[in-house]
Amino acid sequence: MTRSKRTTPALATAAAALLTALPLAGPAHAAGTSYHVDNRPGSNCADSGPATPQQPWCTFTPVNARTFTAGDRILLARGAAWAQGMTLKGSGTATARIELSAYGSGDRPRILKGTSAYGISLSNPSHWAVKNLEVDGRGSPKMTYGVVVGYDETSGIGHENLTFSDLYVHHNHMGIRIGGKAAPAADRWAVKGVRMTGIRGEHNGVSIAFGDGRGLKNFIQDTVLTGLALSNDDGAPAPLAEECPNSLTLQSMTRVTVRDSLVSHAGGCTVSTGTTGIYLGHVADVDLTNNIVAYTRQSGSPDQSGINYEGWTDDVAVRGNLIVGNVRWGVALQGIHAEGPNRNVTVESNTIVENGQPPIASLGDEAPPDGVIRDNLWEGDSLTATVDGGSFADVAVSGNAGPTTGGRVWFAARDFASGQGVLDWRYQYLPDGGTTWTNLSYQAVDDSWRPAAGALPLLKKWQWHPTGGTGQVARVWTAPRDGTVAIRGRAVKADQGGDGVRVRIRLGDRDVLAPRTVGGDDRVGAATSVDSLTVRAGDTLRFIVDAGPAGENAYDTTSWTPVVGYLR
Repeated sequence: MTRSKRTTPALATAAAALLTALPLAGPAHAAGTSYHVDNRPGSNCADSGPATPQQPWCTFTPVNARTFTAGDRILLARGAAWAQGMTLKGSGTATARIELSAYGSGDRPRILKGTSAYGISLSNPSHWAVKNLEVDGRGSPKMTYGVVVGYDETSGIGHENLTFSDLYVHHNHMGIRIGGKAAPAADRWAVKGVRMTGIRGEHNGVSIAFGDGRGLKNFIQDTVLTGLALSNDDGAPAPLAEECPNSLTLQSMTRVTVRDSLVSHAGGCTVSTGTTGIYLGHVADVDLTNNIVAYTRQSGSPDQSGINYEGWTDDVAVRGNLIVGNVRWGVALQGIHAEGPNRNVTVESNTIVENGQPPIASLGDEAPPDGVIRDNLWEGDSLTATVDGGSFADVAVSGNAGPTTGGRVWFAARDFASGQGVLDWRYQYLPDGGTTWTNLSYQAVDDSWRPAAGALPLLKKWQWHPTGGTGQVARVWTAPRDGTVAIRGRAVKADQGGDGVRVRIRLGDRDVLAPRTVGGDDRVGAATSVDSLTVRAGDTLRFIVDAGPAGENAYDTTSWTPVVGYLR
């Protein structure tokens, strides 16, 4: 299908007016105060009251009238719900941020569709944390934004430190949007230091969107996104169901990390400009590492890919991901914008399987990409495809293993389970000074494997943390049949700091990947590739993490999701 050019997702254009029309600031107040809001029967609430737990505010009206300052907290009662938009104003400091969160026990507080076009808006914020909330945009019409952060032309430059965690945003036009019309100089930014973790997005048009298509790569800087779970973005409910181009839009950004996240079943409605799981445009220095990008839907749209390099990208690396089951390509490198090529592309150590078209495509002849495609594990008739004059002439392609056979690969994060031996994986540790590998115990409270509740070492879906000393922690894969396998993966520090960790792979009692060190501040990590290894049914591959030669395990949380696939 011939693809229409797009310089911004359609949603960005539709939303631009609201970003620059956020309400102006209200009166100031004393700093460091906690304001409680609870509208449930029996709460003794009053909007004219002191906003204490004993007499909370009832509605968001007094919240919207205030300008908050350093150390303030706006706390919504768990189990309560409001059909009203919240407008947050003011900024904290590096040592005393402002927080919007929950209090009490029970389900997250819920913000529902009222008369406002958004659930929560923040205007030119610095040093804010928003967490532990649900934003449900269903209505007629549904909300344009679940959460919107706007930086305007006059006051929207030089802001810092936004944190979003444990949020459930669903059935919105956009779940979370950070953008605006600020135009920082080349050495400045609108906002620096954005962190999102534990964000769940469902049935939005786009679950998370940054920036716009104005070409300002410096607009948002230093962003880390981890533990995202974005799924089934289909634009539901109507009347805006036609605009669901992707689940995660990365635009107008420099220095971005997306790690340990799931993007699944994106693009659930027809979009003339194309659909994809993750969209990249006008960005620089981006790492997409150890994620699952899966099942972009059949919607009759162009693309229908897992990851789309739209254009104007520099130094964007896709490493260690499982890219699976997308209707067309796993990774699409667009060459359709003459003025916006994709430069220094890195597609490395990924597992790209079960997609409807070859794993990696170059599309269009106006701006061919350059970079490297190496050490990927792939399935299909060929690793690459050229479409509409696309070219890989300036891309170095090497060290890729495939095609895989047998109908599945074993990707550790996807296969993570609460039982030993499920999907051929077990979870073990070797105690400090010990000589015998022992099974870990599953801990339902935090979905981890440990020796005992709260103890180290631990294994989680995406992450590992070794004990100190000579102790080791391992995922163990047992070969279900004879054959030749390839191993892929990338180990990278999830905590920056400390003296690093070591990783290795053993078949039985011998190393097939010698110990490799991942430094304490190593952002890229170490590839864990074995191109061809003969196994027999019942053989064990042990993927091991330890604290390193010094045995010091501070800051040693490590992201590593090794993968095994049969070649024959």
